Amino acid sequence: MTGQHELQPGAAHQVPDWARATAAIALLTVVLGVIFIAFAWPSARSAPRDVPIGVTGPAAQVDTLTKRLEGVSPGAFAITHYPSQTKLEEATKNRAVYGGFVLAPPTPTVVVATGGSPAVAQTLTGIGQQLGKQTGMTVSIKELAPLPPSDPRGIGLAAAALPMTLGGILPAVALTLLFPGRAWLKALTAAGFSFLAAVTICIILDSWLGVITQNFWGVVAGLTLGMMAMSFSITGLGGLLGYPGIGLGAALAVLVGNPLSGLTAAPEFLPKGLGLLGQFLPPGANGTLLRSMAYFDGAGSAGVILILCCWVGFGAAMLALDGVRQRATVRVSGETKPRVPELV
Repeated sequence: MTGQHELQPGAAHQVPDWARATAAIALLTVVLGVIFIAFAWPSARSAPRDVPIGVTGPAAQVDTLTKRLEGVSPGAFAITHYPSQTKLEEATKNRAVYGGFVLAPPTPTVVVATGGSPAVAQTLTGIGQQLGKQTGMTVSIKELAPLPPSDPRGIGLAAAALPMTLGGILPAVALTLLFPGRAWLKALTAAGFSFLAAVTICIILDSWLGVITQNFWGVVAGLTLGMMAMSFSITGLGGLLGYPGIGLGAALAVLVGNPLSGLTAAPEFLPKGLGLLGQFLPPGANGTLLRSMAYFDGAGSAGVILILCCWVGFGAAMLALDGVRQRATVRVSGETKPRVPELV
């Protein structure tokens, strides 16, 4: 007869509830701390670092301004000298620099492109105003890429960062659930979703928020490519690794890609090295592409287009590998399994 106090099988190995609750609290606290660091650290350390700007004018004045900038903000600017204001403006429009200073008399001019980065434009404008006070001269501001009146602070495109990220995560989860093993269908569906989602977001940015005032279809194309880069790569990871792969891709996009995208200011405002890293990830590359399409008619976008195409190709390759693996599994387990000849 079984004893009244006999332990049930496995009872000795059960973890007490208090221990599991303590472990859960510790794990959740660590996760929250990591998320907080990922988003707060880049913002807390935001400052200009090697921001590319241009200067043109008499050699003596250019040298004086260069030394003054280096003395006030060491390492804040990477200064290029241009032979004329026309060349400086061309470089700004092509996104080689964010703007700069024209020191030719009688009126110094600050060249800015707010669409490229409102934070940099504000910084250059402030320096120009200080320069005017110190010299007693009137400093003019020449805007080459103005923001629309309905979005004077340029936060409209920055607000698209979260939808871009969700546009990669949501289809990855849905397609993994709906079409397990059907790689080609996942790819087609992800591409179709990316286009329709981009059109929808751009319609909202254009007709409702007034953020896009030119090159509408260029912005649509840029956003489509960015969402394809994220959806293909995360869906491909899900195809090869299952839900852990989706979790890995989502964590990379949310905890690394978004904070390092530079959309709220500029990549050069992030801690050194992190801004460059962010430009090689889909959120950062797509943010730069959207600014180029919306305010510069696509100028300076070749590099980030190449980066996003590489991410699309990476995701497509993983989906193709998943399809090959699935077909091999079917052949091995199904009717097409090769028969091993018997030895006589």
